[in-house]
Amino acid sequence: MNLEIAVDDAATLYDSLVTGGARIFLELEERWYRRGEAEVGNLQFVAMDPDGYLLRFAQDLGQREGNT
Repeated sequence: MNLEIAVDDAATLYDSLVTGGARIFLELEERWYRRGEAEVGNLQFVAMDPDGYLLRFAQDLGQREGNT
């Protein structure tokens, strides 16, 4: 199972989890996805909980004009 959780400050949360020894499945990254003529962005990372569930924490970066 992969759950996405919206957060206000992904970088601070990421730093706290790393410092606390959490299992990071996907490092903190900026990712942009095409939506129509624009792109929408997230600052995101994925941590694994003790039961193996993947938790994607994502901060909305808004949208930008898409590359053609």
